[in-house]
Amino acid sequence: MNPPKFIQNFIQYMYDHYSKDGGKLLVHMGALATLFGAIAQVMAVVTDKKLDKDQKKFLLPQEGADAFVNVLMTYSVCDIIKKRGDKLVENGKFLTDDLAKAIINIKPELASCIKDWKNIITPADLKNHKLTELLKNPRLLNIFKNCSDDAINKIMPAVDKALDIAETHKNNVGIVTTIAASVLASNVITPYFRNIIASKLQKHSIKKEAVEIRKRQITENITTKKPLPPSFKAFRNYNPYHNISPV
Repeated sequence: MNPPKFIQNFIQYMYDHYSKDGGKLLVHMGALATLFGAIAQVMAVVTDKKLDKDQKKFLLPQEGADAFVNVLMTYSVCDIIKKRGDKLVENGKFLTDDLAKAIINIKPELASCIKDWKNIITPADLKNHKLTELLKNPRLLNIFKNCSDDAINKIMPAVDKALDIAETHKNNVGIVTTIAASVLASNVITPYFRNIIASKLQKHSIKKEAVEIRKRQITENITTKKPLPPSFKAFRNYNPYHNISPV
């Protein structure tokens, strides 16, 4: 029995977008998991019957801010670092020996050592195109621009092998950099920004509560926070909210 059409379409979509880029899959799935976790945390506050209305009024903005920071930082940090790793590979600045040897095999007469892969894919080539783009279309390489179709066809098996190794290497780098970035984001960067925002929200909530109290004092003509006993006559007119503007 064949699966439903929408499942087949989903499988095909996942294959097309992530089969050669596991790092991108980790970035998207990590951000999605963080989003679901944040939603669950907010809903826990909303549905908690032990919390009164005022407590929820204080906690929900804080939980919402935490959710926003968690999702934003997880996605952005992982995506930026992952793309940086991809760029290092595509610029030819982070190649394995296997990939360098595969590039040399495209035209071995131009290389005497492993570092000579740059004689085949030159810095000028990499300045204008990505490494994988050059391997997908070898006519973009300066050494093959004026070659005949027969000459190109002869080197295509070596080019295809180099492309396969390059894509595998890029995929591996993407996975490693994404995992490292997720650890950095969740344990260092996100907590730092979350604490800053939580502090600002807390100060805002305290000020807002003080304004509400002051409004009630004005409405009810209250001069003190609580009635004071006769022995505190000197402090009877003290009001900690007297400087708070209700506007």
